[in-house]
Amino acid sequence: MATAVQFGAGNIGRGFIAQLFHESGMEVVFIDVVQPVVEAINARGEYTIHIVGDAPEEVAIDRVRAVDGRDLEAVAAEVAGCDVACTAVGAGALKFVAPGLAAGLEQRRREGGAPLNVLVCENLHMAGHVLADHVRQRLDPEVADGILASTGFVQAVVARMVPIQAPDADDPLAVRVEAYKRLPVDLAAVRGTLPTMVGVEPVERFDAYEARKLYIHNCAHAVLGYLGWPLGIEFGYEALQNPRVRPTLDLSMRESGEALCRQHGFGRAEMDVHVADLMHRFANKALGDTCFRLARDPVRKLAAADRLVGAARMCEEAGIEPVGLAGVVGAALAFDAPDDPVAVTLQSRIAAEGPGPVMRDVAGIDQEEPLGRAVLQGYLTAKQGGKH
Repeated sequence: MATAVQFGAGNIGRGFIAQLFHESGMEVVFIDVVQPVVEAINARGEYTIHIVGDAPEEVAIDRVRAVDGRDLEAVAAEVAGCDVACTAVGAGALKFVAPGLAAGLEQRRREGGAPLNVLVCENLHMAGHVLADHVRQRLDPEVADGILASTGFVQAVVARMVPIQAPDADDPLAVRVEAYKRLPVDLAAVRGTLPTMVGVEPVERFDAYEARKLYIHNCAHAVLGYLGWPLGIEFGYEALQNPRVRPTLDLSMRESGEALCRQHGFGRAEMDVHVADLMHRFANKALGDTCFRLARDPVRKLAAADRLVGAARMCEEAGIEPVGLAGVVGAALAFDAPDDPVAVTLQSRIAAEGPGPVMRDVAGIDQEEPLGRAVLQGYLTAKQGGKH
C-alpha cells in the first residue's frame, strides 16, 4: 500500500488532503506536535469528516496513524519511505517542518529512494520555494544540490472552505468541511512521477490558477466582508444576498474575471462557470463565515499585490477600469471594526495623516492617479455610510 506523509493534522490536513489520499487508496501518516491529536489518531486509527452543505454526508477516514513532529528520527524514517508528502501547517510554520523533512530526504538519498514530491498547501505566494529554502538550510551542503534537484516542492491551490469549528468534547478528531475537493498543483515543479490521486490536478499554467484563487475567491470574500460588515450583516452568506452588496460583488467579479481571461488565458465561459460555482458555495449557511472574519486585518488585504489592489492593478493592465474593485478598496480603507487591532491602528493613522498618504503607504496607490481618485471616492462613500 502506498503511503502519504501529511505534515499538519489540522483542518486542511485532516479535513481535506487526507481525504484525497485516503480515497486514492493510501495510508496516511500525520506529522503533528499537538499531542492530544497524535494520541487520538493512533488510539483509534480512524476519524470522520462531516461534509456540510447541499448534500451532507459523513466520510470515514481510516488507514491513518500519527508521529510526533518533535521526534526527528521517526519523522525522517516516514519521509524516507513514503510515496508522496504534503504540508498544511500554516505559512509561518514551514520552518518547523524543514528539520524532519531534510533529515528524511537525506536518509532517502542514502537508501536509494526515488524522487519525492511534497505538495505545499499553504496560503503563501511561492510557498514551494520558501519551503525549499528552509530545507536547504538544514541539509548537508555536500549533498544539498542533489537532494533538492530530485525533490519536488509542488505548490498547490487550496480552495476547500472550512467552517469555524465548534469544539467537540466527544470527538477531538471530527472536522466539518464543504464538499469541494479539487486541488490544482504546479506540474512544472513535479520531480519524477507524481502518484495519481483523487482530486489532485497537475496544471501547466499554475500561476493562472493561483491568480484566480487570489483575485476571484479571496477577492470575493473581501467584498462580502468590507461591504457587509458596516451594514451590520453578520455572515458572508447574508451579505451575498444583500441588495447593497451583491451588485458591487457581481461587478467586481466581472472586472477581475475579464482581466484574468485577458492576462492568463482562461475562457470566458469557463470563468463564468467558476464564478457561479463559487457564489453557490459561498451561499452555504453551514460554513458560518462572518463578515468580520472576511474583513479583518485590512492592512494585509490592502497590500499592493493582494486580493483587492492586485485585482484592480491587473484590470488596469488589461485595459479594464476597476470601478467596482476601487469602491471596495475604499471600503477596506474605511474598515473601522473596534475588535480588530489592525483596523484600529489603520484608522488612527488615517486620522493623523489623511487617507491619501496612508493609501499610498499601505496599498501603493497614489491619490492623484485614476485608481487613487476612485478609491478615495469609495472611502468617502463608505465613511458617509452611502450605498456602494
